Amino acid sequence: MPDFSLPDPQIPFPSKLNPFESIVAEHTTAWARRLNLIEGERATSRFTGESYSRLVARLYPEASVPILALAADLNSWFHVYDDQFELAEVGSDPDLARRMAERFSAVLRGEPLDTTAGPIMHGLADIRDRMRLHAAPSWWHRFADHLQDCFKTAQWEVDNRTRGLIPDPESYVEHKLNIAYVPPSFDLIELVEQFEVPTEIRVSAPYRTMVHEAGHVVVCTNDLIGLHRELAQGEFHNLVIVFWNALDCSLQEAVELVNANISLRVETFLAAKGEIQATFDELGTDYNTANGTMRCVTGLENWMRGYLDWARETQRFSDPLLRGQVKGFQHELIS
Repeated sequence: MPDFSLPDPQIPFPSKLNPFESIVAEHTTAWARRLNLIEGERATSRFTGESYSRLVARLYPEASVPILALAADLNSWFHVYDDQFELAEVGSDPDLARRMAERFSAVLRGEPLDTTAGPIMHGLADIRDRMRLHAAPSWWHRFADHLQDCFKTAQWEVDNRTRGLIPDPESYVEHKLNIAYVPPSFDLIELVEQFEVPTEIRVSAPYRTMVHEAGHVVVCTNDLIGLHRELAQGEFHNLVIVFWNALDCSLQEAVELVNANISLRVETFLAAKGEIQATFDELGTDYNTANGTMRCVTGLENWMRGYLDWARETQRFSDPLLRGQVKGFQHELIS
């Protein structure tokens, strides 16, 4: 592995932490164990060290206990699911990946689980049922559509991995938000705030720009801090590695390009934030709607800074786990 050093990304938003973190930490570990998403002391210790309760406490610092617990369970599920595609058998078998995506889509549609369903399916069904208690139908359908996009993109990853095909930068950037489950995770901001951004604001250029740029700040941060782990695992779905492969540059130069990308996207986010008032004026947006929208904008800022803070704290990116060293759930797909 070539030598390189990681810079310290500059994300100029305040660091926050939800005061209910410890309550949620106990809940989400018990939830994962009850569903057998984690089994045994070693897996539990790794799960605790990766600290998904800490993650959501930083991402959603204003969330109530029920919503924070739901967010922690969702992120725990995301990371167990992610390990399946990166480190277990599903990650190198396009047919298994396709079948898993089809089963997940059926769960989101509300279809009952059959006798082959195991921890992954039961976990998603549990999250589905609890979310629908808290969410309006319009929010749920948007969230479910975003989640299905992530499932489809996971198949693209598996296909690349099977063929040993490192994507080009344009293709990688196009898919990366879904690889990292960013759109459904950003949807949770509205659930936390108990406010849905109206469609006319959501589709405006400033708001779309803020959501897009915030998402890419998060995924670039992930790719920087996760670089050691992914190089050790032989994983190449990482923007640093994609640049390194495509641009004929050194690994350190690729690292610096990604860090510069973070700074540029933060600047673009802030510029769009400065333009959103003009959108409110143009649409005749009332005070309460504008205030709710700006709370969601603050939620995007919490995400950018909170993910960086968690990435510095968690053991996930220093975990030496390699392919074949995680429990596979592919038996759920045999029916």
